[in-house]
Amino acid sequence: MIINVAPFAAVSLAQVIKRILGTGTITHDDEVFFQKAMLSETPLDHEEMDQVTKVYYRLQMGLLKVVD
Repeated sequence: MIINVAPFAAVSLAQVIKRILGTGTITHDDEVFFQKAMLSETPLDHEEMDQVTKVYYRLQMGLLKVVD
């Protein structure tokens, strides 16, 4: 899924998740991105939902640092 996030170019959900998992950090902008993805008229596919769930679980377990 590709989402337009102003003022940035279109970004894919996979790119955001890869960056979050690679850096071990999640930002407020990432939270907004996930909200837009979940509220989009285009539903997430099974693989995308698995990746979002993986980020959510890592956040719950304290494996991701929340930064601003």
